[in-house]
Amino acid sequence: MTPDRSRFYYRPVHAGLEWLLARVARRATRYATEPLKEAPRRVLFLKFGGIGEAILARSIAEHLRARHPQMRIDMLVDARTREIMTCESDSRVFSYDPRADGTAAAWGILRAVRAARYDAAIDFEQVSLLTSGFLYVSGIPVRVGFGSPADRRRAFFSHPVELREGEPMWRGMVALARIIDPGLPLELATTRLPIGCAAVARAEQWWRQNVGGGAGRVVAMHLGVGPRARYRLWPVERFAALASMLKEKGSDLTVVVTGEPPERPLMDTFTSLYGGRTADATNLTSVQETAALVGRCDLVISADTGIMHLAAAMGAPTVGIFGPNTPKCWAPVGSRATFVYATKVPCSPCMNSYRRIIPDDCSFTEKSRCMLDVRPEHVLEAARRVVRDGWLD
Repeated sequence: MTPDRSRFYYRPVHAGLEWLLARVARRATRYATEPLKEAPRRVLFLKFGGIGEAILARSIAEHLRARHPQMRIDMLVDARTREIMTCESDSRVFSYDPRADGTAAAWGILRAVRAARYDAAIDFEQVSLLTSGFLYVSGIPVRVGFGSPADRRRAFFSHPVELREGEPMWRGMVALARIIDPGLPLELATTRLPIGCAAVARAEQWWRQNVGGGAGRVVAMHLGVGPRARYRLWPVERFAALASMLKEKGSDLTVVVTGEPPERPLMDTFTSLYGGRTADATNLTSVQETAALVGRCDLVISADTGIMHLAAAMGAPTVGIFGPNTPKCWAPVGSRATFVYATKVPCSPCMNSYRRIIPDDCSFTEKSRCMLDVRPEHVLEAARRVVRDGWLD
């Protein structure tokens, strides 16, 4: 497959609805550009898929709640983003699963949203006509979302915001929020994910059982990248070599491997190559538990994944490894977060979620060459920029 083709996976009913919306939408010629003069009291957030994006969107919600205690923010989410967007909050939750639910479920949610009479809504999706079209018929007067001048989504928003190529996603999300609260600073920091006491207690118990209470360093490594775009993987052999380098900086080192249970074969390979102490965190059962865990680590290393964004938001020293995707858009956000992007192959970056371009496979002659260009010493040098108390010097 050529890397410039747009590919996205919809159920037939959703693909048909999006085709219809594209035909009926007229190019917007009139829309509001000025932010609201008064903060709305009832706001609906829309966020489907994308764990990293959901972490950023949740930070926006927490900033707005802190600045406007009277503001109520409810959520329209799917199963993948529900926990991140709603944990430890009193938000009303509308849940729609694009993989299972059809038009009847969508119609039921639409009726409930119309009955709630929201003052404003923010759609954090980048290209979906379905979410923008849903808001258009929801009766919500202030509808904020991404829409470029050539994008038909713009027709469905009262306040479209252009997401420019190469612009960081976090900056774009802040620009959306500044429509309903222009007092938000453009240079905004992310917030920590709220974590419940039960999740903290489970994470602490896991830590005592698997790491202990010593004074050694703990480094989390996220080896996987999820089921799609597997060419984003950094080789396990490189992770093991990096772990050995880190171990030389202090013999009392524990490497915590995070991920989903299906990714345990990657951990088995890692432990067979690395001779130091490891701990398997793939049995943690919630995002909150994982957040509590990575927030305690001395360093977190991952490719461009939700764990990378989660660790950065929790304030952990974080290094993201990039190849097919560009850190200009998706670099981890935080004062202790950085990235490595070392390739010079002409086809990188081949992924562009801003335009719904996610190739099925790597098209370069040597598969994943852009990730192979990242060497362990590159990551070690990046880690020195963010770790606490200089233990890598």
